[in-house]
Amino acid sequence: MGARGRALRAVVLVGLAALLGGLALGPLAMLALGAPGTADGADAPVLTPRSPRSGQDDTGATYPVDVIMDTLTPAVPKPDSTVTVTGRLVNNTTRQITGAHLGVRVDQEGEIAGHTVDVAPLVPGQSLPFTFDVPVSALGLSAARDYRIGLAFVGEDGTVLGLLRTHLPWYPPNTGGPPLNVAALWPLTDTPHMEAVSLGTGENAKPVFRDDALADEFAPGGRLRQVVAAGAGLPVTWVADPGLLDEARSMASGYQVAKTPDSGNPQDSRRGTGDKMATAWLTAVKSAARGRTVAALPYADPDLASIAHNGSSRDALAAQLGPAVGLGGQIVAGTLGGPPHTEMAWPYGGAVDRSIVSLTGKLALNTVVSSGVGLSTGTSQPRVSLGGAATALVGDPASDAVLERDLTGEGDPVAARQELLGDLLDAQRRSPDTQSGLVVVPPRQLTGQAAQVLADALRSASDAGWIHLVAPEQVADKPPPATVATVGGYPQELRDTELSTQDIKAVDSIQPDLDTLSRVLSDPDRTTSAVHRAMLRAVSTGWRTNTQGAESYSEGVEAYVDNSITSVRLLPKVGALTVAGGSASVPVTLVNGLQQGLAGLELRVTSSMPSRLTVTTPLIPITAPAAANHTEQIKVEAHTNGPVQVTARLYTKANGRPWGDPLTFRVTVRKFSVGAVAIIAGGVLLALLAGAYKMRQARRRGRD
Repeated sequence: MGARGRALRAVVLVGLAALLGGLALGPLAMLALGAPGTADGADAPVLTPRSPRSGQDDTGATYPVDVIMDTLTPAVPKPDSTVTVTGRLVNNTTRQITGAHLGVRVDQEGEIAGHTVDVAPLVPGQSLPFTFDVPVSALGLSAARDYRIGLAFVGEDGTVLGLLRTHLPWYPPNTGGPPLNVAALWPLTDTPHMEAVSLGTGENAKPVFRDDALADEFAPGGRLRQVVAAGAGLPVTWVADPGLLDEARSMASGYQVAKTPDSGNPQDSRRGTGDKMATAWLTAVKSAARGRTVAALPYADPDLASIAHNGSSRDALAAQLGPAVGLGGQIVAGTLGGPPHTEMAWPYGGAVDRSIVSLTGKLALNTVVSSGVGLSTGTSQPRVSLGGAATALVGDPASDAVLERDLTGEGDPVAARQELLGDLLDAQRRSPDTQSGLVVVPPRQLTGQAAQVLADALRSASDAGWIHLVAPEQVADKPPPATVATVGGYPQELRDTELSTQDIKAVDSIQPDLDTLSRVLSDPDRTTSAVHRAMLRAVSTGWRTNTQGAESYSEGVEAYVDNSITSVRLLPKVGALTVAGGSASVPVTLVNGLQQGLAGLELRVTSSMPSRLTVTTPLIPITAPAAANHTEQIKVEAHTNGPVQVTARLYTKANGRPWGDPLTFRVTVRKFSVGAVAIIAGGVLLALLAGAYKMRQARRRGRD
């Protein structure tokens, strides 16, 4: 038999052996055959039976034992430090593991001898806490850079059964190079919650919210409460949506929550519960932002990318964008104290094109927050010139990617902090003499965990001396020019989540009805301001990925204006009206369901037969109180008997246009004729003469 025949026979025998005895081969037998996971390949995963939940390192390799990190201290070690890692070991196999130990390794090197910890027997499914200490001097760290350390759970035979890898930045004393200028944005944004509608009149009116979600956000443990607490004490740049601060202030003064979100009916609401939480949050924000750089986005953080792509410069909504910038600055200044920067634009996702930059330029928003997508320089520069006075702040992709990650898993926050520290140190070391700086742009809806991770990383790197936190304008004193991409280069995945042309037109269509409503109000500015703010909230960037919520909110604003118009009407007549003759009054009642008085309407009344019934007050100016019925007495003059159709209708004083449906009712004139009056008068006279005659006869009989 030749060599080829012998090889084929060996393959067949091995296959038969596997078929006949494979079930008898346990995991250790498989390892003995040289499968991945043997001592010869210590970093390879062990192929053992395990539950679906198994350890996985950051390379994607899976292990049968989880090595979960709870803490790592210090985050940035010093030469005399001892690095301490605490966590848990979880046995996901179906067998007990004995004789194992924990060991440490640096980068791709082997286990550091003399620094291992024996582990007690680990039964299936068990979670065993551990503490591992190693002196920095034993790790062999040399030049300043981001090192990777691994904590390995090693079996009795040297097999790696579990592995945790994490970053360990090393910045020893007397390391050369200046600190890296870092501008970190700290966003205060959320999805809109306040509606256009309010309950009550005048100063006692309470705004209505579509839900009470902000009460939880502002409470201890809530997202926005954690974001503020994490950023307090750091010289970061607070980027605030004035609409969110406006909502918080409204909540603090007392508010209602809609029982049916976006119904447009203020009566369909209950009292909100978050007034104290909002007050406490506002106090915390004011304290945290005091003395720091504060940037105010346009009111309600409108979706500039959607508006640039799908809106029109002739829209009523476009006319509100300019005032939104000034309004935003006023609210932030009044809430936090001190004048904020009002030139910042933050297109969704940070992608830009020429239409977006053109819109921001028209609004004098000269600082554009960008991801680098759409810029010829990409992310190679932290700050670039867009022409004229406009610049773009370009977020660091490495730190942005970490903060966008879901950090709710076990050990994720600690690992993310270490990775951020490593990224910051890498940036500082890449070109210490020429590096112009770095911009950190967290997600708009920054989570509490991500905020704490970022705060811890910035504080640790700053204390260690390799970064210096600055304002955005201090990053790159001379930003290089960048070319902006055409509209066709805008990412399709971002296009797919935009507000559509129909969405924007739906919001824009509210303005004509608002114009009509405002003409009849005693205090139109209050209602107009509330609806304009709601229109801006309807196109907020906060609705991205929530198209249904955006449509519902927009429909609610439209319903509020429509309901307001229809709540001012003439009350229908019940039964027939009769005028007995001569001059008379006919009552006409107006219903005002609005939360404020009316001053811009007039009532016009006409008669179908002026020869039978004349209206002597055909036009009456209407001044009606809020939330009440108001009756006007129409003066008429009756002439001849018979039915008459009387029509009453409301008109706006400003332009004389009809308001609502006309009210038509029937009036019957029952006026006596001249002959009938003469007969009645004669009868009365005869009765009087007869009475006088009888009295005279009675007196005569008395004398006799």
